[in-house]
Amino acid sequence: MANKALTIYISSDAIRIAEMQKNNKDSVVLSNAAEIATPAGCFNDGYLLDVTAAAEAIRTAIFGRGFTAKDVVFTVSSKKIASKEVEINYFKNQKKLAQILQANSSEYFPMSNSGDYLFAYSILDDYYAEEQDGTKSHKYRVNAVAAPVDLVRGYYEVAEELKLNVKNIDYFGNSVIQLLGLQMEEGRTDLVLQIEKDATYVNVMRGKVLVLQRSVNYGKNAVTNALMDVKKISEKDAKTLLSNEQLLDQHVTADEYAEAVSYLVTGIGRAVEYHRSKNGDDLQGVKIFGEGSAIAGIEKILERELGAPVEHFETLKGVSIKGQAALTAEEVLRYLPNIGSIIDPMNLLIGSGQKQSLLESSDLIKYMLYVLVLAVVGSGIFTGITWYKHDQAVKERAEVQARIDAIADIEELKQRYDQAKMEYEAIEAFDKSSINDNDNILRFIDDLEKRLPKESYMESITFNNGNTSFTLVSGWHEETKNEVADVFVEIGRLPYVSNFVIPSFTEEYRTLIIIGEDEEGNPIYYSRQEERVDPESGEHYTVDLEPIEWSDDISLPEEVIEEGFKFEQQKQTTYSVSCHIGFDPVPAEPEEENAEGGAN
Repeated sequence: MANKALTIYISSDAIRIAEMQKNNKDSVVLSNAAEIATPAGCFNDGYLLDVTAAAEAIRTAIFGRGFTAKDVVFTVSSKKIASKEVEINYFKNQKKLAQILQANSSEYFPMSNSGDYLFAYSILDDYYAEEQDGTKSHKYRVNAVAAPVDLVRGYYEVAEELKLNVKNIDYFGNSVIQLLGLQMEEGRTDLVLQIEKDATYVNVMRGKVLVLQRSVNYGKNAVTNALMDVKKISEKDAKTLLSNEQLLDQHVTADEYAEAVSYLVTGIGRAVEYHRSKNGDDLQGVKIFGEGSAIAGIEKILERELGAPVEHFETLKGVSIKGQAALTAEEVLRYLPNIGSIIDPMNLLIGSGQKQSLLESSDLIKYMLYVLVLAVVGSGIFTGITWYKHDQAVKERAEVQARIDAIADIEELKQRYDQAKMEYEAIEAFDKSSINDNDNILRFIDDLEKRLPKESYMESITFNNGNTSFTLVSGWHEETKNEVADVFVEIGRLPYVSNFVIPSFTEEYRTLIIIGEDEEGNPIYYSRQEERVDPESGEHYTVDLEPIEWSDDISLPEEVIEEGFKFEQQKQTTYSVSCHIGFDPVPAEPEEENAEGGAN
């Protein structure tokens, strides 16, 4: 791809266009760039809902600004695009590797209609693995991707509106990998975090090789919203605090800040722990970039939680800024998906693999004449040796038939083998079909009961082949406490639980009146009372009901006013939770039940 090409990345908030050229394997040139807001209602999770609006926005961004390229490379990001890391035997012929991956696509991505998807791959690593018998086998570690055809088609339609030629379409994760490969140093393992508005991309790099890639559904916006909730402040004030470390230290305590970034840091920490348990090596450093990397104080807490020094990407190695691309070092980092897509894209192209004829019509005539001459000359030679070969073939046939007669019973053995194999495969298929992620439902509920605080309870819970959703209501507690948060972190780390998210929660508040303390120092609340009669003795007695919530229209008894009272602010939180319960063939050892556990 020596000529210039436009690289375009469309996200929910912005469209970024860069004109680029790849000089060699380790060098690219960015000669022009432009950015424009994504039109409202135009884009949703990778799909272009309004092709005309998207094309018009791009045309507006590049018109009259010196863009000349007619080829375009798109970078696509969507939760609808499935990616899977695959280990496969080494093939020197890359075409053979592509054929095998295509043939096994249904194994990597179980789907009802594979014809609705485009399949592509990139090689992450080329290595030798030690087998059980002590030998070493040559392997590839491959990132395979499946993208819906209708999603990709929208980008072709945009190119058609702009009268551009689609040179390639790349997957976002691959674009990031290609550029990170130019930045990293051999002989060390680093964590690279791209913290954006609504998500964080976690990449573990061992030298220039990607070891692990994950996405966390929390970014800068999640931290802003959490700080708004913790401090009860406006969005504008929260953004101001998070952009100025000095103001943050003055107005936000360490505990409040830790609570605001907890979901983001926990999500990153889970990915790092998975890497350590799977690959066995620690991090030498952490590099961060993206909009969320500017969050005040984020370097310190990441360094404390991950145990490795944290630094920002200042410049990009192998990337030259020339021509009209007057970008600062910080601005260039926003074009990372554009830059990476020009290096080695994944080829998510509709109709890829269809080759044009190798011979033009004039060449074809010459070729056929040449073949005809060879055929005439060869026919004479062929005739001369045919009788000799026939005689030899008759003798060989007799010898082969004699060997076949000597092992005639092998056919029966083959039939018995085929029958046994068929029966084994039928039993194996039945055994696999009996395994369902819902098998862990009871275990999950038991773990919830052991861990949840006593006063909390679930309003509803649903399961669908491991996909679990439930609503959890906490007990009333003091406003400064969060009795359920730590429990959620613990549940999210269970070995069979994944994709643990809390998409929404609501809070209710109440104020109670404390009129004294019991013998153990616990508060006694001012409550409604009800007089009852013992049916056996006929004696009257008084029972305290629910505590009375304070409001301006409550009249307190004289004895309460005389003895004095205090107020206690309490809140109750309702969480909507979703996760996936995976099949775990080796259940964890049962834990001792917490003395205060046991949800209602």
